[in-house]
Amino acid sequence: MIVYKDNQLIIHKLTLNEIKTNCFILQRGNDALLIDPTHKAKEIIKYLYNHKLTLIHMIATHGHFDHVEGAAEIIESLSAKALYLHEKDFKEIKNGPTYSRLLFKRTMRIPKLISFDLEILSLLKTWGLGISNAGGHTPGSSYIYDLSKKFIISGDLILNHKLKITMFNTRENTSELKNFYLKLKNEFSENTIIFPGHGDVTNLKTELALNYKINMLSD
Repeated sequence: MIVYKDNQLIIHKLTLNEIKTNCFILQRGNDALLIDPTHKAKEIIKYLYNHKLTLIHMIATHGHFDHVEGAAEIIESLSAKALYLHEKDFKEIKNGPTYSRLLFKRTMRIPKLISFDLEILSLLKTWGLGISNAGGHTPGSSYIYDLSKKFIISGDLILNHKLKITMFNTRENTSELKNFYLKLKNEFSENTIIFPGHGDVTNLKTELALNYKINMLSD
């Protein structure tokens, strides 16, 4: 479904797996960027087809399996180049098949990967977008943002506060998370829309006020 629209971009949200990981499609004209190809590749492909969209690139906010499960099939079906992922998470994504078997009892194939390069950075800029590595949740966790600071696609760096999930674990780097939240406060307005890795679309003002994890690390 469409969750955002301005003069340049339309953003669609699909929620397709058991743990409600968000997949976002950014549309400009008939071109599409796919962010976090979560699961049910055939449904993602069908959605693109029904909306007459041509996939240009795929990007993962980080390497956890629930954000990348559909990537390999989409690459094969649509002749996509590869999945863009920060190189710090190339090691993380290799754990995906194991977690997919344990949690969902299904097979996951690791897609062809490309680290963020000049091509994708330049393409994003022409769309009025940037991408930045924050670390924290995983070493390669990154967020995509509108250059005029209207919105952020945060991956699991931010989850909607209503989920009541902190997702703290021993593998998270709380210092990096704290720096990321401080950057949000200093560089983005309270009206900035947040497209989180899990949960409904929200905004920075709401999450600064009600998100337990952000508040815990901001004290």
